Amino acid sequence: MATLAGFYERTSEEKTENGFTVNVNLNARHEVYEGHFVGKPVAPGAALTQMVLDEAIRLTDGEKKVTEFRQIKFLSVIDPTKVNQLVLEYDFKERNGVDMFTCTGRSGETNYFKLNGIFG
Repeated sequence: MATLAGFYERTSEEKTENGFTVNVNLNARHEVYEGHFVGKPVAPGAALTQMVLDEAIRLTDGEKKVTEFRQIKFLSVIDPTKVNQLVLEYDFKERNGVDMFTCTGRSGETNYFKLNGIFG
């Protein structure tokens, strides 16, 4: 994967009680789909993880860096020609002196992934 530039576009963002809701559109014509998979595109887990990481850093104004993901679950396959709008629901919290977050990616009633990250 040469670049993620253009993989997604943020369309809106809303502050919630414990975090943010970010709406994004996936670009079904992005080069990442040329090899993943030809004729039947699937959003790569690495690209989705990078998107979540980039947005988490942006949402914290670049003041925090993600040092690890404690858990990554891909729950359903994303075909960007059928599902191109995602809602990323970020929940930021502190537990035992550790800043962390959860991000759930969904479209409609379907949850596609859930990631738990640690800021360091």
